[in-house]
Amino acid sequence: MHLIYIDESGNTGHNLNDPQQPVFVLCALVVPEDKWQPMESDLILALDKHLPTRPDGFEMHANDLRNGHGHFSGLSVFDRTALRDSWLELVPKHQCGLIYRPIVKKRFQKWLHAKFGTGGIVINPYVAAFALLAQVVNDYLRAQPDGPRGMFISDENKQIVSDVEKTIRALRGTEGSLRLTQIVEKGFFIDSKASHPLQLCDLCALSLRKMEEVNNGAPMKPIDQSGVKIIKPCVYRGDERYLDVVSWLAGQQKKERPGN
Repeated sequence: MHLIYIDESGNTGHNLNDPQQPVFVLCALVVPEDKWQPMESDLILALDKHLPTRPDGFEMHANDLRNGHGHFSGLSVFDRTALRDSWLELVPKHQCGLIYRPIVKKRFQKWLHAKFGTGGIVINPYVAAFALLAQVVNDYLRAQPDGPRGMFISDENKQIVSDVEKTIRALRGTEGSLRLTQIVEKGFFIDSKASHPLQLCDLCALSLRKMEEVNNGAPMKPIDQSGVKIIKPCVYRGDERYLDVVSWLAGQQKKERPGN
């Protein structure tokens, strides 16, 4: 069994016109079952080294760490970057898979308008990204020795819980190339404060979003450079079967809204 931690960066829900966050990224950190405990121990060791004094309810929240907010307000940029990178380096160390799907929100909005018109149908980018991401995760698991199963674990985001579970069930039950053969039926939703690997996934998602923003014309800021350099080689690309998934998404919307 592989544990598949899911987190996002740049989530503005149905608002697809936020100029400060033009790209949404959904990230999957795939942790083999036998690597979970060693990685958890290393995450705590890195925290003890770089931030030995931590308040109750402490969480490695990517945006706060990057911007020096909250628990990290007293740390220099150098110290915050060193802490982040010490965690990111554990992804390759423990041979974790890193898979992600970016969605450029304006392009996504144009697709929605072209497919459904401007009558108000909006698919949350999280749901679209998840359907695409799940295909690559499934292929990644199938390619591993003995073809292990995987279990999705994500933060308690009440806005998308039902949509994600519905998508997992639908893709597990569908026939053909989109069927999720390696994924257990139910996703698990937990408080990110209780999960260091989920917090690590948050750090990965933010660095990947910054990388994608650069790919879309934004400048690379110095604080993001080392993080992107660490995780970029860890990414498993795979084949997300974009056209098939997009057609499936459109079909699901027509089933749910037959009058449109």
